[in-house]
Amino acid sequence: MFYFLSKTAGYFLTPAGLLLAALVSALAFKWYRRRLILSALCLYWLLGNSFLVDELARAWEISPTTALPPPNATNRVAVVLTGGMVNASLPVSPARPMLAGQADRLGQVLYLYKTRQVSKILISGGSTSLFFLGSETMHEGQQAMAFLHLAGVPVADLLWETRSRNTRENALFSAMVLRNRFHTDNCILVTSAFHMRRAEACFRKAGLHPLPFPAAFIQQPRSSAGFSDLFVPHEQTLAESLLLIRELFGYLAYTVAGYV
Repeated sequence: MFYFLSKTAGYFLTPAGLLLAALVSALAFKWYRRRLILSALCLYWLLGNSFLVDELARAWEISPTTALPPPNATNRVAVVLTGGMVNASLPVSPARPMLAGQADRLGQVLYLYKTRQVSKILISGGSTSLFFLGSETMHEGQQAMAFLHLAGVPVADLLWETRSRNTRENALFSAMVLRNRFHTDNCILVTSAFHMRRAEACFRKAGLHPLPFPAAFIQQPRSSAGFSDLFVPHEQTLAESLLLIRELFGYLAYTVAGYV
């Protein structure tokens, strides 16, 4: 039940869900129509405001500065979490990995491998399928492995943990692989910066000692903000609001459930 709610209830806290609720309410309650339409406009401005969303991202995301141990260490494993790295649902010919919005996770774990910070890569993530959500994530790990192999990572250095459906299970099942296969509780954890707080907390709850290596930052340098960022809503910012709001909701839900 928690898995189902965590994948569905969060919709009503997304920009689309909030705007839909305000507009439907405006149609249903004519005495409050003006206020509800004004609320929808305010929500649209707030959630599409590049400056405000950037400040929220800067406060929530883990720092871009990451200290790594010296390279060339043996038996060091990077765990990269699936989720939006590849577009596994689109059939293409010839068949090949199609990168998606969170593909920087693959770029960062490839950097770690190529600079000899890690010697093994564990891709963690199986199916997140619900009856209305599709099953493309079942193949995301497979395509991620194919991409990393094309980029020069030998198959012998790639592992795929296929059982996990959410961040908590990423931690639990990755812990099993790390302990059974590599006899260690240590790893370098790679996921998107907005997701790193929850992921790191779950891994520590599972008894692991992850070293966070964030990817796909939302935040931008403050010096890049202009007039339009303060007063004009942006479509891309609405998408970034979705990621942040959904993640804040997820962290709260995990805290209540005792997963972090």
